[in-house]
Amino acid sequence: MKRSKLAIASFTTLLVATAGTLGFNTLSADAVADRIVAEPDANQRHAMSMAFNISDAFSYAAEQIEPSVVHITTKNITRRGEVAGGLGSGVIIDASGYIVTNNHVVQNGNSIVVRLFDGRELEADLIGTFPETDIAVLKVEADDLKPARFADSEAMKVGQWVLAVGSPFGYDQTVTAGIVSAKGRGGLGPGTENIGSRGLQEFIQTDAAINPGNSGGPLVDLNGNIVGINTAIISRTGSNNGLGFAIPADIAQSVAEQIIETGDVQRGWLGIQMAALDPVAAHDMGIPGGVVVGRVLPDGPAEKAKLRENDIITKIGGRSTENLVRLSNAIMLIKPNEPAKITYIRNGDERTTSAILSDRDRAQVHNDGGDYIEELGIGIVPKTLMERIGRRPVREIIGYEIVDIEAGSIAAEIGFTTGDFIVEVDGQHISSVEQLDQYFTNAKIGEPIKVALIRNNEPIIVTLTPN
Repeated sequence: MKRSKLAIASFTTLLVATAGTLGFNTLSADAVADRIVAEPDANQRHAMSMAFNISDAFSYAAEQIEPSVVHITTKNITRRGEVAGGLGSGVIIDASGYIVTNNHVVQNGNSIVVRLFDGRELEADLIGTFPETDIAVLKVEADDLKPARFADSEAMKVGQWVLAVGSPFGYDQTVTAGIVSAKGRGGLGPGTENIGSRGLQEFIQTDAAINPGNSGGPLVDLNGNIVGINTAIISRTGSNNGLGFAIPADIAQSVAEQIIETGDVQRGWLGIQMAALDPVAAHDMGIPGGVVVGRVLPDGPAEKAKLRENDIITKIGGRSTENLVRLSNAIMLIKPNEPAKITYIRNGDERTTSAILSDRDRAQVHNDGGDYIEELGIGIVPKTLMERIGRRPVREIIGYEIVDIEAGSIAAEIGFTTGDFIVEVDGQHISSVEQLDQYFTNAKIGEPIKVALIRNNEPIIVTLTPN
């Protein structure tokens, strides 16, 4: 008690001494009044007005987007009963309950719980994923949901203000501000956190603070509309270092809509080999960039559209194609069997043509020497596995690997997965795609067919009964 009194007394003495000292330097009452009522000059008022306007713009954007942002918690119960969890963010894009997030947020979870802006917690169903773009779509059943809108990410300019919203480190509804630092950023390598897939390398870069837990949340413009889905950071510490990356809204929207419509993503294929345009040549031609057609594959969409070797593609499907990444992603966003307008330069002249793109997955299967079993809805390619006892190789097993499964197909319904290795059907070794196709084409209703597979190095039998 004595120590406390001494401390208080000393503090009081200090205040008195300070007040006394100030007494020797006081201003006259009129001077004080003049300082208190002094108005800012015109320049100061203009600066303050601009600051308040920016602040109001941030508040408006936050108010628009926050009711659409969700907190995501995942749980994965292992065979040993251990529970591993993760967290991330997402954004509601449809009043019926569809939510966009990152694939890497939900890929290891067998239980997904979403917490809404109003605090409701709901079990979410995983509708589909597309790891190549690190996009996943969830669905919840709830009323009074406010969906966010997608903006035109192509129209965003470097230097424009953006807000990142999500749950960094579990702190819900955190809003941070920054600018678009760069567009079309790729080549993210070592030191990148939260990259779920290396397939997409075209990001919006921002200095808005993004941390673990922000993944899957929206990056929005000052209207509160989605310009990107936050997905990655580059950091030496694992937390924000001013280098955040978001999947452009046009890519996220296209992928999400396809997943919602079909449960799958179909990617276009143009049928060309391509090379980057030399920057000096682009400058001499007065264009920002382009992609040189190196080879036109026979009987492909490009050949049918009359593209030729050395043509320079500058735009396809409404997207500019300054480099290889931009062209690859532009092609990917165009659905197979839909026309795509192509702008290109030939011998110095700008021209246009239209191409009907093929399905990339099917094209890849054929390029790898495989084919599709239409009755099952699977794409298969020949492959050889080495059977081993321990580490000792015993024999080669020749069969067919499933590399593509069409959404809604029989194969999808009965539980085939990509990577399954087909060895035998009804005890007969499969030596050709035609042989396998005939088994299912000639199958009799009600008579079961036994398919011997190798899945994750384990032999299994799948029984199909045609109906």
